[in-house]
Amino acid sequence: MKTKIVTFSYGTVKDASLKVPAESYSVYSLCSLIRESYLDYAFRSGSGLMSDACLTSSIGHDNFMAGALGGYETRLTPEVFALVKDSINSELQMALAVARYREPNATSSDIYMRASKNDALSEENRDFLSQMAVHFKAA
Repeated sequence: MKTKIVTFSYGTVKDASLKVPAESYSVYSLCSLIRESYLDYAFRSGSGLMSDACLTSSIGHDNFMAGALGGYETRLTPEVFALVKDSINSELQMALAVARYREPNATSSDIYMRASKNDALSEENRDFLSQMAVHFKAA
């Protein structure tokens, strides 16, 4: 997908680069670009090491997502914006994105297992991810 870069600042986030679609896109691809932009920002040169839990749930994460979503609120229908917002604010989806970003060549089973160890998630979500890891390993 073709993208362009928009720079924004919001709260604790300064001069962040946000990848935005330059052509037609799906809600899934939009959410993926926002998460990827956040992780690129979090792992930029000069940034400190962060745990998976911190990347999933922190003030920096919340500020990045709020700033990234701000530009879409008036561009999307209320229903589509609500879908994007819910997806972006999903700790489960963010935990999976963090695991994929850290280990881009890992198997689906390994991604789900790593995400299941993310302390930012509820016990129920960690159990779910662990069960999914077992499912992917058996498949």
